[in-house]
Amino acid sequence: MYYTDTVTIPNYLCDCRDTLTMWGLARLLQESAGHHAETAQMGFRQLIERGKAWVLCRMYYEVNRLPMEGETVTVRTWSRGTDGLFAFREFQLLDDKGVAATCSTYWVIIDMATRKAVRIRDYWAGIDTHADCATSRESLDRLRIPRDAGEAVTMAQFPVKPSMLDHTFHVNNAEYIKWVFDNLPPTEATPGKAAESVQESHLWQYPGMNPFRFAIEFLTETQPTESVQVDAYGTPAEGGTCFFKISNTRTVAVVASFESVIAK
Repeated sequence: MYYTDTVTIPNYLCDCRDTLTMWGLARLLQESAGHHAETAQMGFRQLIERGKAWVLCRMYYEVNRLPMEGETVTVRTWSRGTDGLFAFREFQLLDDKGVAATCSTYWVIIDMATRKAVRIRDYWAGIDTHADCATSRESLDRLRIPRDAGEAVTMAQFPVKPSMLDHTFHVNNAEYIKWVFDNLPPTEATPGKAAESVQESHLWQYPGMNPFRFAIEFLTETQPTESVQVDAYGTPAEGGTCFFKISNTRTVAVVASFESVIAK
C-alpha cells in the first residue's frame, strides 16, 4: 500500500528565503513514515508501549527542488520490505509539476532497555510492500569518507541541548541534517566570480535553488550529556562532493555527503 499525506509547507520549516529546509523535509518524511506505520500497529507510539522504537540508519536524497512556504505538496511513502535487521522505506515529495525530491531509507527497531537492534520479523505485520525504489539507488551501501577527500576542517563544536532529542532520548536524525546544512563550507556564488556579500559566499543558499544529492549514515546515538563536533572535507563546487563527519564525546556518530548537480 502506498501512503500519502498532503502538506502545506509551514513557515517554521523554512529558511530566510522561505524555502523548505532539508531538516524540515526530514521531519515531514519522518511524520509520514510514522502515520503509515500506525496503520499496521507499528507506529512510533505503538512500539514505545512495547519498549521498542524505530531508528533511522541510512538515508539517500535526490532533490530537484525544495518547495516554498505556502506550497501544497504530497508526501508519498511505501515499504520496500525487510532484510535481516533492516526495513526499507521509500519517499517521494510531489509538487504541482511532478517529483520535487525522493528519498530511500533503512530503518531498524531497537529495544529501549538494551539499545540493541531486534529482529524486524518479530514485529513486522500488516504493511504491504512494493518493489519500486524512489531513488536511483536500490541499495544503500555503507558511507565512507574517501582518503582523497582532503583535510578535515572543523566547522562547529557545541553541547547537545534538550530540544535536539526525540522520544528515544537521543539526538533526532533531522538535527544531524540541520548541522550538516548549517555548516556547508563557503564557496563562490558563481564560478570564477567573487561573492559580493557574506550571505552570498555561503553554500547554504545553494540547496533548494539547484538539484543536489545528499546521503547520511547514522552510526551511533548521541546522548543528552555529550558534545558534538562537525568536520567537513572538501568544498562542493558545482558538480562536486563534500563529506561530513559528526562526532560526539565518545565516537563518530554520523557521516554524510553532499553532491551538487550540474544543470543540463
